[in-house]
Amino acid sequence: MDDTKIIFNIIQKSVPNDHPSVYLYISGNRLTKQKAVNNIVKLFDGILYPPYSIGHVRTVVKTILKVKSDQHKRGEIEITKIY
Repeated sequence: MDDTKIIFNIIQKSVPNDHPSVYLYISGNRLTKQKAVNNIVKLFDGILYPPYSIGHVRTVVKTILKVKSDQHKRGEIEITKIY
């Protein structure tokens, strides 16, 4: 298993669909999407990086959030509102 797949699996298991950052990414504009990515990356500070670079972790987080957004648009997952 390569590094990207390891990071992907760890983050996917740790960030459920009802996480507030997932809601921000799906329902927000450009700035809130960036804030959502930053919030999730901060969760793994000291766990996934320094072994992996922060840029690598950020790229994987963006990919996971994009996948969750696409799943939400197709109706496969429900997102819990934070307000």
